[in-house]
Amino acid sequence: MLVVLFGGRNRTISESKSLRPAHADQSIWRRGCVMIALLVAAGAVSCAKRTDPAPKPPPPPPFEFLSAWGAKGTEPGKLDTPVAFAADSMGRVFFADPGSRFVHKFESNGTPLLSFEDSRITHASGIAVDSGGAIYVADAERGNVLIFFPDGTFLRSILITPQRHLSTPLGISVDDQGNLYVPDAAGSRIMKFDAHGRQVKSWKVPQNAAVTDERPFAVAATPDGTAFVAYPKTGRIEKYSSDGSWITSWIAAGDDAATNSALTGFAVGGQYVFTFSPAPPRIRVWTLDGQHKLDDNLGGRLDSVAAPQIAVTSGSELLVLDPASPRVYRFRIHL
Repeated sequence: MLVVLFGGRNRTISESKSLRPAHADQSIWRRGCVMIALLVAAGAVSCAKRTDPAPKPPPPPPFEFLSAWGAKGTEPGKLDTPVAFAADSMGRVFFADPGSRFVHKFESNGTPLLSFEDSRITHASGIAVDSGGAIYVADAERGNVLIFFPDGTFLRSILITPQRHLSTPLGISVDDQGNLYVPDAAGSRIMKFDAHGRQVKSWKVPQNAAVTDERPFAVAATPDGTAFVAYPKTGRIEKYSSDGSWITSWIAAGDDAATNSALTGFAVGGQYVFTFSPAPPRIRVWTLDGQHKLDDNLGGRLDSVAAPQIAVTSGSELLVLDPASPRVYRFRIHL
């Protein structure tokens, strides 16, 4: 039985012989009806708000543009003719600049942190940083790798095979145990040196050359020593264990004759391999087992860049270097 409360009196529907209340209760009845209507209306509005949430914003693109930076010059904190760059475990960026004979260190947003000069930098062709902050600068033409303390003080050099006719930057890498990996394009091999500078391993690459002059130009080591080797002419990527055992390989530059071109950029970060092909300009992303994940043209920002290089920071940023400008483009990675 429905009971309706009006003021201090209770009245049931069944007790009334008519749905119309007595004359004395007219004003109370009207006030009650108005209150019920208002409560119902308020409840309906409240329910509508709960069941109709605001639309979610669209997800960010895989590579979200953040900024671009770089100033031409030969003084500390500026870039003249950088040939190579690398990122350390803190996300800081290092450049080998033979034009100014400087090695530079910046925050990923372009804030200068360190510049030091050394006459031997005039022949630099590659750079890497280990987990302790030591800086490795490759001089491929003369056949050595110069090692500096984090503050720029020279430590020692390691002898490598000279590369007399190398026309691309030499991509060297250091794993978390301090092992240095160096591609030997002239000898078609990868050389591995321990933390004391002793060569402890060498293995032939590639396993099955696609062309007679397929030569390695870069090696990227993961923290556990897995080594990825890149070949600029064919766009091939090979994966090796830390002892030089072949694991897998794939063609990263393109899938057909219209897009197959040399690689100019190559990096490994997190769970992905990143490659850059200039025709058409695009970043390609792969899993560590060589499965293709996606392609992206970075909003067309690199369409006029001839031979960009790439690096991936520990802060999930993709950095693209245009050596000719010189200019660095920053992108937040959303994968």
